[in-house]
Amino acid sequence: MACFYNQSSIRIRFFDKTSDAYERCLNEEFQLKHYLCDQPQDFLLYDYDDQICLNVDFELSTLTRINIGYKEISLKSFWTNHIHRSCFIFLIPNNTDDLTKMFLNQFALHINVYQPKILENALHTRVFINTLNVC
Repeated sequence: MACFYNQSSIRIRFFDKTSDAYERCLNEEFQLKHYLCDQPQDFLLYDYDDQICLNVDFELSTLTRINIGYKEISLKSFWTNHIHRSCFIFLIPNNTDDLTKMFLNQFALHINVYQPKILENALHTRVFINTLNVC
């Protein structure tokens, strides 16, 4: 799993654990002017009749978060949509006022990916994004 950022959205991509799939994913995202947020994370899928759940929280402070999205897809749909192209898009809160623009110069997201029947294999990650380094 890799996370990409542009000015208005976060894209979470899943792909096979091969250098070919990762490079293809990077090339596609860079052509769309999206930037890699962090190194890819491993998320192991199991062949159960279960869902893949993604939850993304926008960190307002160390104690406060707001949920910017939750998506759920059946494992069967996930596999049939070609694992190397699986992409989930979450919109970032609008940055129209000056206070929000200053706040959004850097921010953190909490991303949780899991299968409800196998919670012990959940992926919990915090991604820190400094938007001053991206144009």
